[in-house]
This record gives sequence, C-alpha cells and structure tokens, in this order.
Amino acid sequence: MRKLLAVVCAALITTTAVVAGVSPASAAPAGVVPGLTGDAAKAAAGPAADRFLQLRREQAGKTPRIAAQKHTFWGPEPQLSSGADGIVVTHSITPNLRISNQADVVYAPTMKPTGHSCIEVVTAYGLGQGAQVWAWDWCDSVSPAKVVPIDSAFLASYTSTVNGHPAYTVQEIRTNSSANGWTASLYNVKTGSWDTLFTQSGSDQSNLNEGWDIFELYSTRDPSTGNAYYCADARGAVFESSSLKLRVGGQWTAATPSNSPLRPTANPRPADYDCSTLRFEVPSPNSNWRVTV
Repeated sequence: MRKLLAVVCAALITTTAVVAGVSPASAAPAGVVPGLTGDAAKAAAGPAADRFLQLRREQAGKTPRIAAQKHTFWGPEPQLSSGADGIVVTHSITPNLRISNQADVVYAPTMKPTGHSCIEVVTAYGLGQGAQVWAWDWCDSVSPAKVVPIDSAFLASYTSTVNGHPAYTVQEIRTNSSANGWTASLYNVKTGSWDTLFTQSGSDQSNLNEGWDIFELYSTRDPSTGNAYYCADARGAVFESSSLKLRVGGQWTAATPSNSPLRPTANPRPADYDCSTLRFEVPSPNSNWRVTV
C-alpha cells in the first residue's frame, strides 16, 4: 500500500458532507469502480497478496510467523459486541510511495468491518509497484478479488484533499443478513454518488471476530540503519484514517475508545515498528488516527 493531487474545492465539500453529515448508506451505489478482477487482480497484487494472507493467518493462529520479518499494526478495532454492520471512513493515500525491499509491504490504511464481513478494503504499497486499492474477498476466494491502481483516473474520480493529503472515502455495509452479503463502495467525487467496488456473501474465513481500521506492516530491518526498509522509503509520508463511523441499528455513529479500542496498544512505541521517526496521533479518539513516518 505514492505525491499530492488535489481535486476541485467543490468536490472536497461534497465528500466531507457525505462523511460527516448525510447517512452514507442512504445513497445507493450509482456506478462501478473500474479495476482488475480474477486472475488479473491476483497478478497485479503480486507477492504483496501472499504476504497479506500470511499476516491474517498469523493473526488467527493458523500459521507461524516468518522469523526474518516483522508483522506490526496499530489502530482501532471495532468490536463484535458493538453490533455494527457497516463502516464508512476516509483513508489517505501516498501515490508515489514505492517499497524497496522485495519482501516488505505497507498496508495502510486497511479496514474490515466487524460482524464477520466478507470484504477487506486495503491500500497497498509493495515492491516497485504503484499504490493500489484492493477488495480482499474473505468469504470465497480469500484473495484480492479486485485491484484498482491509484493512478490519475482514480485520483480524479475518488479523491479529495483531506487534512492536507489526498484521500478517498469507502463504505462497507451488510446488505443481506440471511446470506451475510456485504457491499463495499467508493465515493465518486465527480458524480456525488457511491460506486460499487465489490460485493460478496457467504461465511467469513478470516477467523477473527473484531473488525479493524489500521496501519499495518510486513517489514524487514535494514542492518545498516537499524530501521526497517520502509522507514526510509516512506520518510515524511502520512497515513491517516478520518471520520470513521460504524453503522449500528441503521444509524451511523463515530468510532470511540469503547466500541473501537486501539490495538495492540493505545501508546505504541516507534521501536516496535523498527522506525525511529514514527509518530502516532489520535486527533479524535478513535474516529481519526494518523501515523507519520
């Protein structure tokens, strides 16, 4: 999971209104987010997808951790007990970021609603490839079902400037309770409507009850610096999640320390992420978090 591109001021105003005001789910998706699917999506995601699956299996206790690499994360985790059946959130992007170590990937932000949702929406940065948005399918293929390059077309259609950085807004809601059907959509700043990213139903295979909206790494330490390789690659980059809301009982409510506690700790140490310059901030607990490299 690259530098700044701002879209017109009117688009920013529209996007902000959707996130903070009118219920996001009140507008039905009007279009489809263009991107790669099937084998083409898997090929585009490349080794970063393999690393991603390894991470989730480690979290669920299904596979051992690779000793030479470190898996770290930080951010709010919406709890199953919240009863939430949807998330809406705005995620920053760094369009020009490239990761120099072939084994390392930055997934930031990446989000999956609680409630055994079927889709994780990931902003992924891997070796030498441009930034991508993934719709990761947790209920069928357990792979990147759709991959969208963060290119000029994506920036123009789906991003506005939020807190000084380009960002897109994503929502994922349960659309069919009996079939556990979920739909993830991106807000189109040109049309003022939601475009479908991916839809899936079935049984969640992540084996995790909680949801998440996190900064996540698969990193290797550079012996010459003592920091992980991503630390130099992303120096100065900002990874931010803002206006995080949960849908509970049909209403949107802001994430809080109660319904979405910070994990693995509220006070992370840069040393634990092998990057001495990291700065962790929570401007609005816990609906807005920021990691600066």
